[in-house]
Amino acid sequence: MANKENPTTAADFYSKGNEAFVSETYSSAIDLYTSALSLEPHFADCLVARAHAYIKSDKFDLAKKDADKAIDILRATSETSPVVAKAFLRSGVASFHLGRYKEAKNCFIEGQKLGEEAGLKQWMAWCDEKIKKFGEFAPGVKPEKEVVNKEEAAPPKPAESEMAAASPSDPPIATIDLNAMPAPKISHDWYQTETHVVVEVRIKKLAADQCKIDMADTSLSVTAKLPTGSEYSLELDLAHPVLAVQSSYKILSTKIEIKLKKAEGVRWSALEGDGTAPLPGGSVAPPNAKVKAPYASGRDWSAIEKTIAAEAEDKKEGEAALNEMFQKIYGDANDDVRKAMNKSFQESGGTVLSTNWNDIGKEKTEVKPPDGMEWKKYD
Repeated sequence: MANKENPTTAADFYSKGNEAFVSETYSSAIDLYTSALSLEPHFADCLVARAHAYIKSDKFDLAKKDADKAIDILRATSETSPVVAKAFLRSGVASFHLGRYKEAKNCFIEGQKLGEEAGLKQWMAWCDEKIKKFGEFAPGVKPEKEVVNKEEAAPPKPAESEMAAASPSDPPIATIDLNAMPAPKISHDWYQTETHVVVEVRIKKLAADQCKIDMADTSLSVTAKLPTGSEYSLELDLAHPVLAVQSSYKILSTKIEIKLKKAEGVRWSALEGDGTAPLPGGSVAPPNAKVKAPYASGRDWSAIEKTIAAEAEDKKEGEAALNEMFQKIYGDANDDVRKAMNKSFQESGGTVLSTNWNDIGKEKTEVKPPDGMEWKKYD
């Protein structure tokens, strides 16, 4: 069993790295994954995880190296697990952001052969658009020397690959035209109810036909063509399983709202994770993770809505406040008071409202218009 408090093995550091990743502290996750890899250099799952953390940190050259090394290791051991497809996805995303569109598409094609990893098809479509517009490379990106196909290439020597993965000071291969790259990250938030996890991606004026959302049992992929012409992608490995067929989404004028049906109706401590079933009674938050329910951002919109409603209630004035007072009196009154209120109001044309049945019950109530006004009966 992994020692999470004082990690000593590669598995321990990997587990701690996953916790840091879920908490969105990507620099800490990278450090922990690096500690794991220093103990077990051919830990493929950890390489793929670190590649993902590098992508989240916009360190695409390092992400590319990690993903490619994981592919080499898994292929050398004839591994056919879903991790291979995920490694190709990470490698392709890194290549795309480095402006190497043809290379990126080849990665996505290879990944698709191994499994339907969320987002692969949309990334390939984006590659086709970029290749059609710019060619195989983004403006300012120079072709590297020809790379041998990975099917024919032998795995790199451990010493060489470790040096490649552990050289964060390597300069970028080329200067990339930022106007040709995807737009900066768009914020997303999430909250949960007893039955659903709701993810909100805040993109305004998004056309429905320019957005693709793939919901799988343990992953979520959101890809969209922004009004600016650039592309947006959100790839999430969910903390726990969902029921994709019972999930739904809406594209609104200010956001995309995705409702994921929980496979089990327990509280999630985080949105991202390894897709395992939650613990009975709810998941335990990772150490040092600041989890605020029901919204991950800490803003409880349900409570805010109640506060606004309460303030609106307190601020009722004039006719609204008067009507509310009369309704309360009528609701709490006995039969005689109610009869007096109804009779006086109806007979006086709405100008008198009395609660004294002893007086009102004796005779017809006269019309008493406000001072300065005259009562007229219209036929």
